[in-house]
Amino acid sequence: MSYFSDRRPAVRSYRTGLALGIVAVLLLTATSFSLLFQFGAADREIQNKYLVAKYSASTNYELERKLAEVDLVQGSGHKYLKDLDMPVAGNVEATLENVDLFERVFSKDELCLTQAVYFEARGEPLIGQVAIAEVVLNRVADRKYPDNACKVVFQNKHMPNRCQFSFACDGKPDRPSDLNAWEKSLKIVALVMAGERSGVAKRATHYHASYVSPNWRLRLNKVGEIGRHIFYRDRII
Repeated sequence: MSYFSDRRPAVRSYRTGLALGIVAVLLLTATSFSLLFQFGAADREIQNKYLVAKYSASTNYELERKLAEVDLVQGSGHKYLKDLDMPVAGNVEATLENVDLFERVFSKDELCLTQAVYFEARGEPLIGQVAIAEVVLNRVADRKYPDNACKVVFQNKHMPNRCQFSFACDGKPDRPSDLNAWEKSLKIVALVMAGERSGVAKRATHYHASYVSPNWRLRLNKVGEIGRHIFYRDRII
C-alpha cells in the first residue's frame, strides 16, 4: 500500500470534520441571530410597558376623581392644594439625564414650546417646567386658542404687557443666553412630547406667579401649585 493511499482516510476524515465544523458554526450563528431577534422583541415589549407605566402619572379615572375633589374645595382651602398627584421628581430627573439630543430634530413648534419653558420657568422645579409646557399644549388643544404652539406662545406679542406669555412682549431678546438651561429646556420638551406629564397641569390653560393676584383667576378653578406658579383650568370643561 502506498503512502498516499494510507493518507486518504485521514484526508476524508479531516474534510468531514471540517464540514461538520462549518455546519456547526452556521447553526450556532443562525441560533444566535434568532435569539438576538427574540431578545430584541422582548426588550421592545418591556420598553413599551415601561413607557406606559412611566408616562402615566395616574389612571384617567383617578385623575378625574382628583379633579372632582378639587372642585369641592372652596375659598381659602385652595391655598392648601399643592403638588397634586405629583410624579416622583427623582425618577423624572433621572429620565431627563438620559435624554439624547444628538439625533433629536425639533420642529418649529417644539422650539417655541422650549422658549416658553426656558423663559417662563427655567428657575422652577423640574415638574414645574413640565407643567408650563403642558399649559401650552392644553391651549393648542383648546378651540379658544390658536392651533399651534408658536401662535399660542407668541399670541399678542405686539401688545406690551398684554401678551399671553410675558417674555414674548417684555421688549427683551427672545434668544436664550444660558446654554445649560436651554439644553435642559430642550430635554424637557422632548420628554413632554414623549408623554411626560406633571400630574398637576392636566387641562390647565392658565397659570400665574404666586406673588401676583390677577383678577382672571377668580373665574377659573385652581388645580395645583408648583414652585412659584399656580395653575388653573376653566370651570366648565
